[in-house]
Amino acid sequence: MNATHPVYDLGIDIGTSKVAAVLWDAAAGRLVAAHSMEHRAAVAGLPAGRAEQDVARIWAAVRTAMARFSAADRAAVRRIGVTGQMHGVVVVDQQLAPVTNLVTWQDQRCLEDGFLAEFRDRTGDASVHTGFGGATLAWLAGHDAIPAGAAAAATIHDLLVAQLCGLDHPATDTTDAASWGFYDLGKSRWCASAWRKAGVSAKLLPRILPCGTCAGRTGVVAATEFGVPANVPVMVALGDNQASIWATMAGHDPETTLALTLGTGGQLSAVMPAAFKVRPPRGCPFEFRPFPGGRVAAVAATLSGGGAIAWMVDTLAQWCGELGVNAPDRDELFEKLNRLGCEATGDGISVTPTFYGERHDPARRGAVTGIGSSNLTLGNLFRALAGGVVQNLFGMLPPECMRGRRLVVGSGNAVRRLPVLQECIREVTGLPLELTAGREEAATGAAMLAGEMRE
Repeated sequence: MNATHPVYDLGIDIGTSKVAAVLWDAAAGRLVAAHSMEHRAAVAGLPAGRAEQDVARIWAAVRTAMARFSAADRAAVRRIGVTGQMHGVVVVDQQLAPVTNLVTWQDQRCLEDGFLAEFRDRTGDASVHTGFGGATLAWLAGHDAIPAGAAAAATIHDLLVAQLCGLDHPATDTTDAASWGFYDLGKSRWCASAWRKAGVSAKLLPRILPCGTCAGRTGVVAATEFGVPANVPVMVALGDNQASIWATMAGHDPETTLALTLGTGGQLSAVMPAAFKVRPPRGCPFEFRPFPGGRVAAVAATLSGGGAIAWMVDTLAQWCGELGVNAPDRDELFEKLNRLGCEATGDGISVTPTFYGERHDPARRGAVTGIGSSNLTLGNLFRALAGGVVQNLFGMLPPECMRGRRLVVGSGNAVRRLPVLQECIREVTGLPLELTAGREEAATGAAMLAGEMRE
């Protein structure tokens, strides 16, 4: 390596709709470069409620994103951190080749025929939802749908790490393992009895490593395929929520800061003090998740984040089509509605934006109330919708997790793109809002953590 060239930490994020790769210069404390692209991996033609993705398409997107870095920058990579969409699961054979598609966190199959309710009764775990890796594996096992030759299961980002390092079995870290369900948070291990009751073979489960530790080093073949140097340490993958919080909270006191991310969905996270004693919530709209450094974070996750805002934009475009009117393009609609929303007050209208249900209440639906004879303007409706998205998410965390917070740090395209959402965050919380300066927070957090990796 050229001695005059800086060294970089690489972060890769495999999201629900796109992949991102970033180079982080730890010495300078700055993001050097970031590339992202939609992977368009969704599998078409599935039964209603199914959500699966083609792993080969995801890998192609990772290769393309990596190829956009210069050869010199790729050669300067000293460590690699990987993160990605939590809860989803893919089953692989002994050579780590997928024998199923990636079944994502959006999958609803476990709600069919009362499976989830029966499954919760059988295992005694009401905290597992449809789309969780544990629930999906139990459904596959219960329907004889785990293919012959299946040797292991993994999240998509754990699988990338395993392939980069040539592992003989996938590994996961505590932040990612907890997203599957059937995980003992207090003892940082799988809950073996729950997995037996779920009917899932323990041989499929990835081994659990401490967050921030080295999973292995890049092999020559995988390094060539993905465009990274060989023999580079790769950190065991972590969940995208925790990676995003790590980047978002950089430079802030995590005990007085709330981390808010609004993309398609939304997540509100409060890192708890080190001495905080976890009391696992039951039937609550939030959960405690492991966090780097041995802490936990209280996390409220909604399915109705920026996607609920996009719903209104797409619905307006659909109505225009039904009337035979040419709708403005999508970006122009976003811009016009945001301007109208900023100029409006809401005027008594209230929107419950749960058009897609919630994990803790899949049957929940949205509502619009407070409509009078003259207040149903586009501006009032859009502002009320933005306020409803914020109120819904902040209402999920209990008072003990909100106490002592002095700042909201926001990230995600929805927050950055829509000033009306920014205004509503300040109004609902009474707290100042600071937008992160960086891009691709999850990938950046993975890179930053990789720079501190324990080998």
